[in-house]
Amino acid sequence: MDLVDYDFSKKSILIVDDMIPTRELLRSLFKRAGFGQVSAAKDGVEALSVLNAIYFDIVLSDWIMPNMGGLKLLELLRESSDFHDILFLMVTNNAEKEDVMKAVEHHVDGYIVKPFTPRALLHQVAEALSKQTRFRKT
Repeated sequence: MDLVDYDFSKKSILIVDDMIPTRELLRSLFKRAGFGQVSAAKDGVEALSVLNAIYFDIVLSDWIMPNMGGLKLLELLRESSDFHDILFLMVTNNAEKEDVMKAVEHHVDGYIVKPFTPRALLHQVAEALSKQTRFRKT
């Protein structure tokens, strides 16, 4: 998929990461890419609060965070009738097979290992959005 061909303007993304510089870098990247809405949360607890107020097409979450990590957030979203349809990409430093399998068991839509380039990340997000099979219930 060529990123030039992908229109992010009607898409919304929630970035979940405990590191302020990472959140701000990703927020800037997705705004520049043309996302219609870009929001951020510092951990899974805050992400759930944001998700209760606003629907997002995709969540991009770090794995390890205080209060609630990415895997627990993914698990709760998949168990929820309100949020099970949201695309979820896990971003982590950890490429251990066991952890990848845990995320796959919880129906993660993508697994991105740090470090990554902005272009590679945007490509992964565009790929996930283009293959979206779950739709929000109205």
